[in-house]
Amino acid sequence: MKIKVKKETTNKLLVLITILIAGDANAITISNITMVVIMLLILTLFIKRREKIDKTFIYFTLAYFIMYSIHIIKFGYIDLREFRDYLKIFYGYMFIKLVYKDFFKYYVDIVYKLALISLPLYAMQLLDYDLMKSIIGIIEHNISFLDYREDWYENLFFFTLNDNGMYRNSGFAWEPKGFGTFLTLAFLFNLFLNRFKLFDRKNIIFLIAIITTLSTSTYSIFLLTVLPFYLYNKNVSYKIIASIIVFPIIFVVFIQLDFMEKKIIKEYKTTDEYVNFQYDRSYKGVSRSLGRFGSMALDFHDVKKEPILGYGSYSDKRTMYSLGGVKLVRVSGLSDWMAKFGFLGLFIMIWLYFKSFKRISKQFKFKGYFFISLSVLATSFASAILLTPMYLSLMIYVLVKKD
Repeated sequence: MKIKVKKETTNKLLVLITILIAGDANAITISNITMVVIMLLILTLFIKRREKIDKTFIYFTLAYFIMYSIHIIKFGYIDLREFRDYLKIFYGYMFIKLVYKDFFKYYVDIVYKLALISLPLYAMQLLDYDLMKSIIGIIEHNISFLDYREDWYENLFFFTLNDNGMYRNSGFAWEPKGFGTFLTLAFLFNLFLNRFKLFDRKNIIFLIAIITTLSTSTYSIFLLTVLPFYLYNKNVSYKIIASIIVFPIIFVVFIQLDFMEKKIIKEYKTTDEYVNFQYDRSYKGVSRSLGRFGSMALDFHDVKKEPILGYGSYSDKRTMYSLGGVKLVRVSGLSDWMAKFGFLGLFIMIWLYFKSFKRISKQFKFKGYFFISLSVLATSFASAILLTPMYLSLMIYVLVKKD
């Protein structure tokens, strides 16, 4: 007996899986095996639905492999990690070709449900963190291959507990800042889907969930991109009043929030300290997150050496492996992209995002695609999200010819 699954149900499932993979929160979603299995599923659907690969994507693929070939010649060996990065791009292309414009409403609906799940769990987290940690970690503790990031981190697929954020909501993502990234994007998408009703049911939940992340980067991006995007799609006089009066007030209030100010200043001041760990061999074998500013500082050091096409995925040639000290973990996706693909790759990435959101703005009839593009780029400064299939699919949306 054959079980027929509706196309809409299949597409929703694909969006859910792709969101969770981007969430990077457990051993399953980060696994290469998971990536291969989902890619094969998407490829099967791609063939079954008789989709065709667009010429624009073929040209993009040729350009990518020309760059890959240059990296092989330059560094003297084949690094399959660069091919793996292409597979993520191909995943993103097939995925967005299959779901296309429906992606946005599915994304909003799914993130809305995930946000709803997070709020009562977050309340329980605040009431008894240790109890919640034992409940959330029950699967990881009993299935060894699911154990991820040791005892300071627990994930139960749709909710994460992180000892570095005991009073913050991580939702389904790897940390609160990551959760805020998905919520902000959902808020933006929901605005143009519901014709800019600011406080509908979903946006209220998104806003509450954003507040619970206590994330400086999420708050900053929300204030600097979501609100201007909303105002830009309202009447001119309202925009002028807002730009003259509201934004300066928001900015003053923002910088006066004590916990945000201290966090930003601390991270900036410790940039040199984190970078200097790389030179201290007594820390060998230790992993240390660089933070946003530290990541960018070290990546710029690499960019100066390979400014045009970067290092590709030949990460052993980059600074973090060359001196034998502590292993430094980059968190800035934007500067990491620049170190990987150089200024040429950075220009192409930004150009594709702007072209893609410009097309989306025409399809959904809204103004100010610049603000959504800016939101993605600003988010990528704080989080390494650009090379996830979901974000890659948004980048290459313009390469899909389906209208």
